[in-house]
Amino acid sequence: MRAVILGIILAIAGLMGFLFFRGECPGGQVFATEAKCREAAGFDAAFCRISFAQARRRAYEDASPFSTQDACLRHFPVCEPHHKVVSGYVPTPRGVCVTRDKPGEPVFEKIGQSFQKR
Repeated sequence: MRAVILGIILAIAGLMGFLFFRGECPGGQVFATEAKCREAAGFDAAFCRISFAQARRRAYEDASPFSTQDACLRHFPVCEPHHKVVSGYVPTPRGVCVTRDKPGEPVFEKIGQSFQKR
C-alpha cells in the first residue's frame, strides 16, 4: 500500500515538474515585437507578420472579455478595451509565441508571476 501511495506522489511530482520547467512556449520563442521576430535566425518577415496578426486576433477579438477593467486587472497587469464588445476588457499580451508548427499564440503575464521561465 505504501508503494502505491509513493508511486502516486512521485507521478504527481513528476507531472508538476514537467509543467513547471517546459516554459511558456514549448518548441518556439517568445518575441515582444514583430521586429525582434524578424531579427531571429530562421524567421522571415512574412512568417512573423502572419504569426503576430493571428496572435493579435486571438488576444483581442476572439478572447472572452472581462466585464470591467478592474476585473481584468485583478488577473493581468495590463488590460485594454475589447475590439468587439462594448464595455469589455481583455489582457494585453506581453509577447507572441512563434513556432514553425502552429500559428502565433499570445503570451500573457499574469498577476503573481515573479519569475521568468527559461
